[in-house]
Amino acid sequence: MDNVFIYGLYILIWPAITLGVLILICTATYRDIKKAQYNNKDIV
Repeated sequence: MDNVFIYGLYILIWPAITLGVLILICTATYRDIKKAQYNNKDIV
């Protein structure tokens, strides 16, 4: 494989990983908010 292709793939994969982590954090936060509302408690 060409080094340019490998470096390009490396650079392009990071936005996908970052987006996945962001979605995971947002989903977990949303679930915690809903769970706290259901139990009539504060998040903090």
